[in-house]
Amino acid sequence: MKRKFWLLVVSVLVITSMVLAGCGTTPAADESSDVLRVWIVWGDNPEQIQSLFDQYGAEHGVTVEVTAPVDLERILPGLTGSDGPDVLVLSGGDLVKSYAAEDLVLPLNSYVDSGLIDLADISEASVGQCMDGATILCLPWGADVYALFWNRDMFEAAGLDPNTPPATMEELAEFAQQLTIVNTDGSLEQVGFIPDFSWSHLDLYVRMFGGFWYNEDGTEVTIDSQPMLDALAWEQQFYNDYGADNVMAFTSVLGGYTSPDQGFYAGRVAMMVDGEWQVGPNFIQNYKPDLNYGVAAFPPSEAHPELAGTVVVQGTAVVIPANAPNPEAAADLLAWMLSPQIVADEMYANYNIPTSLTAAQDERFQSDPNFMVFIDLMNGANAMPIITTPISLELNDELGRIEEQVLHTGAEAQPLLTAAQEQYSQLLAEALAE
Repeated sequence: MKRKFWLLVVSVLVITSMVLAGCGTTPAADESSDVLRVWIVWGDNPEQIQSLFDQYGAEHGVTVEVTAPVDLERILPGLTGSDGPDVLVLSGGDLVKSYAAEDLVLPLNSYVDSGLIDLADISEASVGQCMDGATILCLPWGADVYALFWNRDMFEAAGLDPNTPPATMEELAEFAQQLTIVNTDGSLEQVGFIPDFSWSHLDLYVRMFGGFWYNEDGTEVTIDSQPMLDALAWEQQFYNDYGADNVMAFTSVLGGYTSPDQGFYAGRVAMMVDGEWQVGPNFIQNYKPDLNYGVAAFPPSEAHPELAGTVVVQGTAVVIPANAPNPEAAADLLAWMLSPQIVADEMYANYNIPTSLTAAQDERFQSDPNFMVFIDLMNGANAMPIITTPISLELNDELGRIEEQVLHTGAEAQPLLTAAQEQYSQLLAEALAE
């Protein structure tokens, strides 16, 4: 499943949010069909997913036809035409509010109110990305959160306690200095921490400084806030300390994400931020089974100790298209997908966090202390939903450009954030007005 790539995946779909206006829905056909179609944006193991849905088919006397991964170019025609899915499984919730603005997805409140879907059994933080006020636009099917991984052997070699991760973001920077080895020619042999390795975690860092790039209800853009400046400054110090050119040269020769030569696996990056799937059979257990590592909550800043245990909860979002041939059958299938046993089976197969509170009690999860770190964080007091808006994709892309300029070229953050604040405040206001 590896929904760590969800921002990249849905960014390919940004064109959809720009062409939705004017795309009406076409009445779908035969409601008596005994075939239910499920489209899934991700799909590392299509055979496993199809086998799972075959259980529903056998129980209900229908055929469930799974397309995973679905060709991204099919999604908008599927939502606006007559040949789309009954259930659409997206990698994240960024597009959902754009779809809802064009009446392309169904609100799910009636199915929750009727008792068909048990919202009380779903992690509250994981539902946040699906809410538009009181309207439920989607529901989560598994979730992702991020924590700090550290290499115990590298800690010990640097004179650090291998069993004690940094307690604050400031201490993490100090540890990183001790864990970094510079060659005589100035190149980097080993690095303590790279803030955007293997990709951006700005959402987590800005939360650790007490803010985000939207206000809490997603009605205002707050890109130029002090927490954003603090987060980027904290990231930038690592590139300044090591030298941006040196860092980029170092990362350019590391192996790919799914490679034994990946920096953390290879013992060249001592600490990293990553997701729960890393502790499962497809990643560390597969690529570096003898890796002596620990995993813990990412530490808070010294200024905000009350934010210890903060995570930004995101992950799969499931919608029912407005043109679904049989919405009631689709809702029944969705309820089955969200049932504790099915959530437990699917999330265990892919080592993603179960969003069902009952499923999280499954012994298969409880017996893995590293995985339980992530489950406890998602259900903790400082688990915060990712905030989504109708302009999420556009703003995420802009933030990626700003972060890259600040870290890789040493650009000053304030002017970039100020310009983005003006541009995207107007875009959000227009989108909400429409």
